[in-house]
Amino acid sequence: MKTKLKQLLKALTSINPNTEHEVDEIIQAIGSMENICETGACATRLRLRLKSTSVVDKKRLTTLGAHGVVVLDNEHIQIIFGLKANMYSQIIESRLLDKSS
Repeated sequence: MKTKLKQLLKALTSINPNTEHEVDEIIQAIGSMENICETGACATRLRLRLKSTSVVDKKRLTTLGAHGVVVLDNEHIQIIFGLKANMYSQIIESRLLDKSS
């Protein structure tokens, strides 16, 4: 599974080489990889469970292309990125898997 995910992400990021940089910027805006517990996505929203939503820089996320930021509670946030949400989620998930290995 991990290998297939990496192959898919490599293909997706080869289409837009800036994608990895965009994800780096998003991670910084939500408080670092250490703040991320889980990631997921629907059609247009990057859904995250964080250790704390209090460190999220909503203004920076908007600057990075988010159409909106919905803080649900102290741990859950949804960032509306449109069709890029799923790709961002997969890249973050891959990094979480690498971190836990």
